[in-house]
Amino acid sequence: MAGKIISFLRSPQGRDSLLTTLTEGLSMLGMVLTYRLAAQVSKQDLDIYVIVRRTVSFIFPVILMGAMVGLTRFVSMSGEPARKRGYLRGAMAWVVPMGGLTLVLSFLLAKPLAWTIYGSEASAPLVPPLALMTVGIALHGVAYGFLRGKPAVGVANFIQLMVLAIAPCAAFLLWGDMVTVLWATGIAWVAVPLLSMLPSLLAPVKANMRKERSELLRYGLPRVPGDIALGALLTVPGYVALRTHGLDVSGEVGFGATLLNLAAAAFSPVALLLLPAAAGRLAVGDHAGLERSIGRMTGLVLAASIALTLGFELLSGPLLLLYLGPTGEAYLPMARIIFIGALPFAFFNGMRSVLDAYFQTPRNGVNLVKAFGVLLVGSAVHLLVPTPLYTMGVVTVLAMFYLGWLTWRDVGFVRSELRRMANRPPSQLRLVVLIPDRADGSTYAASKTQAQAFALNGCDVTLFHLENRRSLIKLFSARRAFKRLLHQTRPDAVHVHFGSVAALFTVLVSSVPVVITFMGDDLDRSNVPGLAKPWMGGLFSQIAAFFASGIICPSEAVREHLWWRQGEAVVLPFGPEGTANSGETLAYVREVALHRTTEQPATA
Repeated sequence: MAGKIISFLRSPQGRDSLLTTLTEGLSMLGMVLTYRLAAQVSKQDLDIYVIVRRTVSFIFPVILMGAMVGLTRFVSMSGEPARKRGYLRGAMAWVVPMGGLTLVLSFLLAKPLAWTIYGSEASAPLVPPLALMTVGIALHGVAYGFLRGKPAVGVANFIQLMVLAIAPCAAFLLWGDMVTVLWATGIAWVAVPLLSMLPSLLAPVKANMRKERSELLRYGLPRVPGDIALGALLTVPGYVALRTHGLDVSGEVGFGATLLNLAAAAFSPVALLLLPAAAGRLAVGDHAGLERSIGRMTGLVLAASIALTLGFELLSGPLLLLYLGPTGEAYLPMARIIFIGALPFAFFNGMRSVLDAYFQTPRNGVNLVKAFGVLLVGSAVHLLVPTPLYTMGVVTVLAMFYLGWLTWRDVGFVRSELRRMANRPPSQLRLVVLIPDRADGSTYAASKTQAQAFALNGCDVTLFHLENRRSLIKLFSARRAFKRLLHQTRPDAVHVHFGSVAALFTVLVSSVPVVITFMGDDLDRSNVPGLAKPWMGGLFSQIAAFFASGIICPSEAVREHLWWRQGEAVVLPFGPEGTANSGETLAYVREVALHRTTEQPATA
């Protein structure tokens, strides 16, 4: 056993694991020290600083738009240095403008934002530096995600330590005024990531990087609601407590949420190392090995989460008094309540990379939004009905346990899918083909013929007929039936014929990769009668194309009507009978389903 551990630590992966774990530990220690330094100034300053950090965590996902996880995933799966840099430039193309807009709004709306965040317009000078910190942490997310995927683990860990630990601690040691501390922290958070990315940003551009930018946006945009929900889970309780019980209780709730965040940060090395490793194994088809790794990691993360929670609950009194001094006694009751949620939240943080790597859809985001819904219900009750001051702590814990259960359920599903894929022949594929017509309809006879050709080539095909596309009630009923079919058949991908409502319905509902075959008038709406119908149908097609995992067009003329992703769409005519290029089409669908899409699109 000892020999295996030593051998692992001597390997590149082992050194990366050890270095990342050490860095995360030091970063967490630095964050702990930062709050200690704030507490030494005064309880009010600590309350303000807690609210600032929670607000930064709440807002920065809007600027980042999922770029951190997306960069790690796509950069690690790309073998070309030019493409790696293309992904970085793609992320900066929206992070920089969004960051600039955030700073402008912080100056223009300083007073109303101060009332919302701090409860008083007198705190307006605190708003612009908070905005700069938000921009800085977003840039840090871009740099860190890019460097982890590259991989440049040493540089990534260095900027992690600088941003999360050294810069904020230095700001408190050098200055005593909170406004100055926040400005200094924000400047450091902007400068360090920019310097780390400068060589890659200044490297010569050899090609148009629209494809990389498009991939990042498609992957990241659906995850933004989940990222915002994650920040809201740890921030909104403090805002609600501010309205019901004032700044003191708001700071105590926010500090409890910060302790949750620190506990989850202890599991960040697991997530950071697991995402590129899982994405890489999926790309090469190592399903059995990945399933075993996830199984071992699940047990370790769960055991560590339980130990961490029990340890804090038993030792929280002396720990907080040692940490914050006499001020710690005021934070103790709320901290004990909220830290019960550390068990499920730490498990979520440790295992979320499994879901990010496996699902094309933002499964973590969906789970976070559901948990946030629980929090909103509890917050509404607290605002409308007189309840004790610890109510928001209890509501936060309930939301965290719901999030942990959802993560546990989905990790189990991923493991079962990996076992299934590992035990089947490499060429086997399960496919659901969605036809926007009645089961006895003849409009899409060629599409049904193509599906039969897939079956003759060894593909396990199931048809789903979306019979009504105009009634919201019928669409909601179809959604339930479609979700039930996906659960029963567990396909590798869904292939939908025709864009418009059918394609948009599929990309919104499906939890597996979606390939769209556009027909022509679903993109070119010039011959479609009516006023709203042509415009709405075309818009639905373009939105579906943006989020689809694969796009097939029957001709170059049809492909030219795409607003985006023209370079990725393949041209594969299937003919009036549906039999042309069925083998090539099936091969393309298989590549998309198994996360093995080629660099260049095919044309037949």
